[in-house]
Amino acid sequence: MKKIILVLAVAISLLQAEKVRVTESTAITKPYTEKVQVWEQCYEDTVEIDVACGQRDTNSIGIDTLIGAGLGIALGNQIGSGRGKAAAKVGGGLIGAYSANQMRDGGGNCKSYETITKCNPIYEYKTVNRTIGYNNCAYIDGERYCKRTKRPIKWLRYKKSITIY
Repeated sequence: MKKIILVLAVAISLLQAEKVRVTESTAITKPYTEKVQVWEQCYEDTVEIDVACGQRDTNSIGIDTLIGAGLGIALGNQIGSGRGKAAAKVGGGLIGAYSANQMRDGGGNCKSYETITKCNPIYEYKTVNRTIGYNNCAYIDGERYCKRTKRPIKWLRYKKSITIY
């Protein structure tokens, strides 16, 4: 019941309100500072890079592979007995040959130098005025009244009241 009375009161007050045309709508602005990239400063820099030296050949059997296999067999001979000793020799030979073959790389990694261009952005701070609302003004009985809103409006609603002292 109270809600119905409140709605009726608001509706009656809106019906009693009068409208006056807005004569001036002024934008209200606020300064904002932004970081803006204006250009890039570039320079040449020398960097160190790794390159492969020589040619890596792990598919051929060389003297290093044979020596690795021989050392693996010799180590495998020290382990086990009977059939276990034979398996240890075969396994040691294979592991030794594989390891020696993988270590072959024609000289390892070499260092080289390359010149590259690097750029750093340069920023400036700029102040920009942004509209945050509008001051809408009108004259009522010779007096200026204003109302702040988010958007400009065409009409101001007002209600006259008389106070007797």
